[in-house]
Amino acid sequence: MPYGYESLIQWLSPQFGNYVRPTMVMVNALIVNPVSNPVMLGLWIGAGLIGGIIARTKAGGFVVGFFVWISCLVILVFSLFQMMTAGIDLGTMPPIPPGSSILDVLSIPVVQDVMGQLLPLVSGGGGSIGSPMDLLAPLIAYFVIPPVTIIISAIIGATIRQKVMSNEY
Repeated sequence: MPYGYESLIQWLSPQFGNYVRPTMVMVNALIVNPVSNPVMLGLWIGAGLIGGIIARTKAGGFVVGFFVWISCLVILVFSLFQMMTAGIDLGTMPPIPPGSSILDVLSIPVVQDVMGQLLPLVSGGGGSIGSPMDLLAPLIAYFVIPPVTIIISAIIGATIRQKVMSNEY
């Protein structure tokens, strides 16, 4: 994970507890667009290929890929729930850790993607937004591309397994 995540985790952990790190990892895995981030693309493809190879069938590869993505979503929700039940007192937020700056936080890929989407809308020169889809399209891409990537790679992994197994006999 980029250095900015570590700064953010060190900054927020005293306030929110031990579940800050898994939350940040899951946010990075689920929301960073794999098309613009080759590391996340490789992560999802690798997980899908391994799951598909283990599943052996294309239908099994689809199910494994889907459940891997759903499991990541469940871990994120659980971590957020644990952070919220610990209690939050925003009046006692600690200062940014020494050696870190707000620029470290702004270098996080998720923050850069969000800023890239919001800045044109904010600086639109007073014009109105054409349709709600202008706002929803980037969000849909963030939530559709990762599961589609892992499901397709899991099906490919299952196909590879079938080809290898049929050549062995």
